[in-house]
Amino acid sequence: MLSGTTSASADVLLMVAVVVTTAVLAALLVGLRRLLEARWALPALPDEDQPPAGLGRLVPVGRQVDDEYRRGLAALESWLLQNRRSAT
Repeated sequence: MLSGTTSASADVLLMVAVVVTTAVLAALLVGLRRLLEARWALPALPDEDQPPAGLGRLVPVGRQVDDEYRRGLAALESWLLQNRRSAT
């Protein structure tokens, strides 16, 4: 009675083909991205700028910490003086 495939089975086969194609394409894109990231990695920092073990590059170290501390103190002192003048 039924000859060939029905439209439901054809739809299922099409859906499976789309899902498999999408999965393969996603895997290829992830692999390509990892390859490109490995190829154009950031250069190594000089020894004096190396962060302590376990910390990332965005954490200030050495002289950067001292500079940030001094700038912070100067900004805090300026803010305190401005607030004292406006309160009186």
